[in-house]
Amino acid sequence: MLICSRCGKGKNTLSFSRHKKGSSGAGGVWALRAPIHKRVQKPNLHIYNGKKYCTKCLRIVKKDVSAITA
Repeated sequence: MLICSRCGKGKNTLSFSRHKKGSSGAGGVWALRAPIHKRVQKPNLHIYNGKKYCTKCLRIVKKDVSAITA
């Protein structure tokens, strides 16, 4: 699974459109409007001590570990 084991950050689905001539606001024909596509954003996961962490949580976990050992 693509989920951070600390914060639960996972994949995110969003819609986006690539604008081209004829899109709304550009004064064109409705048949040439910009198509809307689905896109998936995936978290930047790293494996540390057998668990998956996103980049932000990895910095926090490593900081806590270094503070305990120091």
